[in-house]
Amino acid sequence: MPKFKKEIKKKSESKRVPDEKLILKSAKISAILAGVFLVLSLFFNGTELFFEGIIIKYVKKEAHWEILDNVIKVGVIVLEFFFMMISFGNYKELTGKPVKLKEILFLFGLSLVQTIRSLIVFIFTLIALIIVIFYLYLIQES
Repeated sequence: MPKFKKEIKKKSESKRVPDEKLILKSAKISAILAGVFLVLSLFFNGTELFFEGIIIKYVKKEAHWEILDNVIKVGVIVLEFFFMMISFGNYKELTGKPVKLKEILFLFGLSLVQTIRSLIVFIFTLIALIIVIFYLYLIQES
């Protein structure tokens, strides 16, 4: 007999959060980020009614400032679309249904409607959104 008694080890309970809670949390965070970028996008792209652009209003009208202004506009729209797709995809995964093409086209159209005021922003946003959709198609689980 050994001199030392073995202590009975308690079963360690896993502190893992269920997948559904993680998916719901991810969907909420993505929806909040998408909302923030939607408001920013409407602010940046909708303000051309009053003046030419956010940056160009405060600095001289030069080419590099116009490029920066357009990059900010396109970037905000693309980030809004990306986070909206992630949030919507997580919600659909939680309910067990696939995202339909009609829903993707609705979000695609919503993002493109924001660019109506500028042809340059529209073209670059269209290219970037197609790249994002292709990227999301490649990383999806089969």
